[in-house]
Amino acid sequence: MNIMLSKKASNADNQQERLKMCDWIVGFVDGEGSFLVNIFKSPRAKSGWQVFPEFNISQTRKGIELLYAIQKFFGCGHIYVHTTRNENNKKWDPLYKFCVRSQSEILEKIIPFFIKYPPRGKLKKKDLTLFSKVVKLMRDGKHLKNGGIKKIVEITREMNHRKPFEQTFAYKFLASSETIR
Repeated sequence: MNIMLSKKASNADNQQERLKMCDWIVGFVDGEGSFLVNIFKSPRAKSGWQVFPEFNISQTRKGIELLYAIQKFFGCGHIYVHTTRNENNKKWDPLYKFCVRSQSEILEKIIPFFIKYPPRGKLKKKDLTLFSKVVKLMRDGKHLKNGGIKKIVEITREMNHRKPFEQTFAYKFLASSETIR
């Protein structure tokens, strides 16, 4: 499948090409993407806690050109390389991530795209809905006070996590003295 869009944006062929690209991205995100909200202690934040939304897609080196195509499509985000431990051969393998962390880019590009072309997976759809709620609360400044962060934590509790919720900083926020007061 040729995933690069042609230069002419006005013809019917290009509209069909764009629809194919949108469907391809949705399927790709269903399998390899995440809508995440990280919450962690930060001495620079007024409340002592920082809320950090992120949309990302991960790939091995073989799929890096796909990440560049998605980055070009959205016109935002960055591609980072991380290393992960390969348990089979005990080596460190590079893992590439297309990440969008800018609140404005998430609000203006990522969320509108996925509202128009929603994920098909039940969990991914739920995560998108919850992610959207959190980013909109942040847009309204709710993340700057403990009450707002608490509300955000309650929303993120329902999101799909790589580890149990009790091991996340969001859980630690709920258990912290700042929250209990």
